[in-house]
Formats: sequence, C-alpha cells, structure tokens
Amino acid sequence: MDRIEAIRNAAPAFDLAVEIAAIQPRLYGYILKRLADREQTLEVLQRTNLVICDKASQYQHGSSFTAWAFTIAKLQLMAYRKSETSGRIVFTDQVCDLLDRPTTQEAHSVDERIALLKRCLDRLASQDIELVQKRYRDGQPIAKIAIALSKSVDAVGMRLSRIRRQLADCVRQAMNREGHYEI
Repeated sequence: MDRIEAIRNAAPAFDLAVEIAAIQPRLYGYILKRLADREQTLEVLQRTNLVICDKASQYQHGSSFTAWAFTIAKLQLMAYRKSETSGRIVFTDQVCDLLDRPTTQEAHSVDERIALLKRCLDRLASQDIELVQKRYRDGQPIAKIAIALSKSVDAVGMRLSRIRRQLADCVRQAMNREGHYEI
C-alpha cells in the first residue's frame, strides 16, 4: 500500500513538471521580448521557474496554468528590472505595464505566432531550415557555421538576416489575413 500511496502523491508533482516543461519556450520568448538579452532572459526564466515550483501549492487547479506562469514571469521581470536599475536608464514598472499586454492575451498571441511561424518555416528551402536550426535551435555561433559551410561569416550572417526577414514577413502576412494586426 505504501508504494501505491507514494505514486498517488507523486502524480500532482509529475503533472506540474510536465506543465512547466511544456511552457518553457513560451516563457523564454515572453521574457526575451522584454529584456532582449539572452543571459538576462535565462536568469529571469530560472527565477520564474523557482517561484513556480515554490508556489505550486498556491496554483488553483482548473484555472489556466499558462496565465498563472506568465503572471509570475511578469512579476519576476519587474523584480529583475528593479534590481538592475542602478546606473542605467530603464522604464518604470508603470511604463512597462503600458507596453505589456495582459498575460493571458500574451500567452494566446505567442501560441498563435508560434503556429504561424512553424507553417512559415515549412515553406523555407531545406538548406535554410538547416541553417536556422544550427543557429537558433542548436545555438551554434555564426563563425562555426560559416566554417562548416565553407562560406564567409558575412555571407552566413546576411543569409540568416534574409531568412529572418522572410519569416517575419510571412508571419505578419498570415496574422493580417487572419485578422490579427498586432505582432
């Protein structure tokens, strides 16, 4: 009986771990959009995950886990901005609130754009998909990619720039077609 009870008690923790893992890319994108720095984004994402785990017992099952997690991320962003303001000009929390959409709206918008981006990626040539994966999925430096492709760093950088522009245009056009004008 002890084993069965241990499994029952572990189920909510497992469900939480699955929810946290599933939302990581969206939280990362949400934070990166506001900080525009990978190292800072990873720091805030880590803090957000810690708070999510610490406050897991406060999550109301049946409500939107995504909205709850985005709210925690927003609060962690505010705390991070406050701790990093020394010696730099930064937006106040009130200005950031004006710029930010509600977390539920942001989560929905990110989901829509990810689906559209996947469709746009499918339209790329196979060598462009491979280039995007090496750079952004695998995190390879442009110089390393250039060596592997026997191309100059500038040529690879320009190609990635064109691909990003092509993907942004594709997503923007799809959003406009579907009646969503804000990206």
